[in-house]
Amino acid sequence: MLTQLLSSSDRRVARQTLQMGAITAVQILGGLAQIAISARILGPEGFGVLAVIIAVAFLVHLLLAVPGGEAVTAFVTRAVEEKRPDEASRILRFTMVVSLGLSLIAYAVIAVIVLMAGSLLRIEDAHRDIVLMYGVVGIFLATRTESLAVLRLSDRVSLGLAITLAGVLTRVALLGIVWLNGGGLFEVVLAHIAGVAVSGVGMLVAATVSAPRAGISGFLRSSSLKVPPDVVRFQAGAFGRSTFSALAYNIDTLLIAQFTGAADVGLYRAARQITDTGHYPFQPLKDGVQLQYSKQWYSRQGGALRRTSLLFSLASFALAVVLFGLLAIFHQPIAYFLLGEEFSGVAPLMLIMIFGAFALNSISALTALPAAVGRVWPLLAAEMGGLAVFVALIVWLVPLRGAEGAAWANTTYYGVIALILIPFIISTLRQSRRLQQNP
Repeated sequence: MLTQLLSSSDRRVARQTLQMGAITAVQILGGLAQIAISARILGPEGFGVLAVIIAVAFLVHLLLAVPGGEAVTAFVTRAVEEKRPDEASRILRFTMVVSLGLSLIAYAVIAVIVLMAGSLLRIEDAHRDIVLMYGVVGIFLATRTESLAVLRLSDRVSLGLAITLAGVLTRVALLGIVWLNGGGLFEVVLAHIAGVAVSGVGMLVAATVSAPRAGISGFLRSSSLKVPPDVVRFQAGAFGRSTFSALAYNIDTLLIAQFTGAADVGLYRAARQITDTGHYPFQPLKDGVQLQYSKQWYSRQGGALRRTSLLFSLASFALAVVLFGLLAIFHQPIAYFLLGEEFSGVAPLMLIMIFGAFALNSISALTALPAAVGRVWPLLAAEMGGLAVFVALIVWLVPLRGAEGAAWANTTYYGVIALILIPFIISTLRQSRRLQQNP
């Protein structure tokens, strides 16, 4: 019955959404297992130290990163639809080269920061080598978004699922070995690196093999990086957006560490990691529907685009109600089960963060619209506005309320992003009405 109700394009979106959902499910389960095992190995203070190490490494990598997945989805789709396979190949090559090159620069920056300013970031001398080790994670992840975009375009997302599963199993199995053998922070970080290496390298190889099937011919036969100017502008905006997003995801940990102790940092970060896990089921929906938005926009199917946006926005709202409703009801047993009695303060923080997570994810299918039609500036504006409010509230509330104040700042951050994006989404849907008038 469902197959008869959906068009062929909607069935493709649904199929890829389910496949991307399976990838996300594997990542969620692996992430939860990783949190549970790491917390038991390290305890609250050790987990707080790990959180700072991860924050430093990822903050630098993400500050310098230009994720190319959205550019590949929008502009490679345009080139393929307009029968320009060479241009599609150059766009993919350009995004991957930029991402990998910037990840290497980011690692050099991490090394300089750790060696020259580690004490300012509360990184003890004994942990500096561990930060340098963890920094390679960003290199392995550099081309992941582009690789997944190629797998979606070639309709081979199932291959990405197998690679993701291999990476997660590697990481969790190694963490289990570390736990059973009484390992510490060094061994935990090695387990993280091994799992990411399996996933990152595997995705890159799969994307290279799958590129011709996506209409991207000659990917390895040329070294040209010449791309249309609007691709460069889009990536410039993506750089800004990634920078602000990186700050929002990591600066809270660093700021809280300045106002409170490691235990509070550990409680807040554990609560955020569990709550952020609730965002993951919405990413497959966004990825699947974004590709369809791009196809419909560039083939001037305005009516189909609006129908797709309505159908999948209803799906994202329903999913948000169910998922975050269940998380709100069972937040205490979930926190206790995953983290143990030492992290009893995590549950009330989770309950606060749920509000903001619901506000943004309930419209997640619509937030893919601007990037799908080649417009990154609305997303940049939303990240800038959200970050400004986030930092201001952390500085104000954390000295007064500790981790609870940080939780309120977090939930406000997501709410502000949703409020800023809504006018841009409405504007894009209105413009889609003119697509049919100018075939």
